[in-house]
Amino acid sequence: MAVPVLVITLLIASATDLRSREIPNWLMAGAALAGIGLAAAEGRAGSAVLFGLLAAAPFLLANLIRPEGMGMGDVKLVAVVGLYLGQQVWIALVIGLALAGLTGVLIALGRRLPPSRTALPLAPFLAAGAGIMLAATGGALQ
Repeated sequence: MAVPVLVITLLIASATDLRSREIPNWLMAGAALAGIGLAAAEGRAGSAVLFGLLAAAPFLLANLIRPEGMGMGDVKLVAVVGLYLGQQVWIALVIGLALAGLTGVLIALGRRLPPSRTALPLAPFLAAGAGIMLAATGGALQ
């Protein structure tokens, strides 16, 4: 049951981030509560919450240092992904951030702008990283 909840959350977050550059709080709250509940049913609520917090911490720091660079919705999305993926969140984040960085550089080159002036919604890339991890593990969550 957890994989469909995560996938639907990632799809909605990506669509709204692409459309309005916002990730709804109701979506993140619902996905977080569902993730904690599903993890508790499997006896892994403590580790799920720990991975969610650990994954979100560097993103929260980045948001606090440079709020115009990343929104709190992205921070919350990373926390939710950590809840569901557990230790696999690190690989998912590396994949997602690498895809975002590569896309940003390619767009910047195409527009002849410095990469620092290229802004992208992050949710679709985080979703891609999580999706690749789900596909690589056959949908197994930790």
